[in-house]
Amino acid sequence: MTLAQTPTVEALRPEDIWPDPIPLSSTLLPVKAFEPNMLPSRLRGWVIDVAQKMNVPIEFVGVPAMIAVATLIGRRVGIKPEVHSDWTEAANLWGAIIGPPGTLKSPAVREAFSAIRALEKKVAAEHEAAMEQLKPEQMLYELEAAQAKSAAKRFIKAAAEDPFARADALEALSSVEEPKEPLPKRYVTNDATPEKLGELCRGNPDGLLIHRDELLTMFTELEREERAAGRGMIMSGWTGLDGYTVDRIGRGTVRIDAVNLSLFGTAQPNRLTAYMRNSFALHDDGLVQRIQLLVWPDMPDGWVKNDRPLDDVARAAAMACFDDLVSLDLAKLGAQVSPYEASGAIPFLRFAPAAQAEFDLWRETLENRITALTPSDPWRGHISKYRGLAPRLALICHVAGGGTGPVSTAAWDMAEYWIGYLESHALRAYDAMRTDNTDTAQRLAAKIIEGALGQRFTARDVYRPQWSGLKRPDDVGAALRLLVDYDWLSVGRVVTAGKPKEVFTVNPKVQITTLH
Repeated sequence: MTLAQTPTVEALRPEDIWPDPIPLSSTLLPVKAFEPNMLPSRLRGWVIDVAQKMNVPIEFVGVPAMIAVATLIGRRVGIKPEVHSDWTEAANLWGAIIGPPGTLKSPAVREAFSAIRALEKKVAAEHEAAMEQLKPEQMLYELEAAQAKSAAKRFIKAAAEDPFARADALEALSSVEEPKEPLPKRYVTNDATPEKLGELCRGNPDGLLIHRDELLTMFTELEREERAAGRGMIMSGWTGLDGYTVDRIGRGTVRIDAVNLSLFGTAQPNRLTAYMRNSFALHDDGLVQRIQLLVWPDMPDGWVKNDRPLDDVARAAAMACFDDLVSLDLAKLGAQVSPYEASGAIPFLRFAPAAQAEFDLWRETLENRITALTPSDPWRGHISKYRGLAPRLALICHVAGGGTGPVSTAAWDMAEYWIGYLESHALRAYDAMRTDNTDTAQRLAAKIIEGALGQRFTARDVYRPQWSGLKRPDDVGAALRLLVDYDWLSVGRVVTAGKPKEVFTVNPKVQITTLH
């Protein structure tokens, strides 16, 4: 090139002074595939059949099915993961499935919870019948109580002449006992105030499932000051072993023998990562880390027509599994009761010797990983809960699989695969939270490429139209920061009569790269 051909500064095109935009990654961290052998054998065929028929990832059915199983086992039997200590884990689980809108999460979960919903309907009818039987007993009590009061009045009138009259009056009043209203048996609740949840737990100490379709809506509600008591009760219910006492001026003291809660819901990717960031920054109380069965699967590549009847044989086997768990025979199961623990301690199983050796080796590796992380790292809080989750899963797989006696090596192998599988999905969520690797930046980039925002725009210009996935100012702000970091945009402040505002300018090379 000669000197005359050398471009001057004035000849440079605007795009020549901009850096090349860094391509946005459209892939999340890879996750382990859900293996059908992770499921107890009697559930396996049914879960696969439902998932295939609905064209959804198998975990959309498998994870809630496992949580339904955990709810039914609850604290009727636990596991002591060490040979000599009293460390006990109950069988409840917390989980969530993550997926974009329109991926049939809710219909799949509805089918997975069909058995527990049927049980809920059955016990509701039984409680209604018991309440009807109570009515004549209550009427009879009121008549007998009225007679007892009349008799007591006669005794009191005679008290001046009869030294035993007061004792006779007390005996007359105590001879009538008011019938107790039967506490309703429950398996699942969708929305309950803290006071009502306490009532439900009081009547169902073995376990209760909280199912919220939009889980993060519930978590956001629990952040309100007036719901702090509910947040505390729900978090204590994660252990599944402890009681809870509520003291209120109006309601007095309510003692709950045990709060054992399983929990399940669904969430959208961008809402999940935004909530995780806010929760770790503002609360960091371990609520997010308790969602141990957090799965974020890849969606199927295409749709396959599966308009066929469900597999009746597989479904019958699964429903029989749920029925057997309702009527669990602890003696046949081989559950033990420790003579040294306090009254109310739950029956338990331990690992078989070979399974114990495998668990001990696995735990040693886990504990070394935990201590290598800084105490303030949310990931440390997440994986530290694996020490209790792994034996819980082994217990659930063992009991739901029809096993008896000590928890087998086969059940431990299933639990160990579960942990590896769940860790890969949790890593995907934590990585997405840290890097904003969500749908939001991709959606915003698409709008920029379309020219929907022009060459210069503000954050308000993005969320004001309420485009899908670009409605929340916090999400839009995070996406804008990412696009600035990746040189898709530059940002500057414009001084106005009021508050200065940020204005974003599109890198001209974004359109050039896209069009060529």
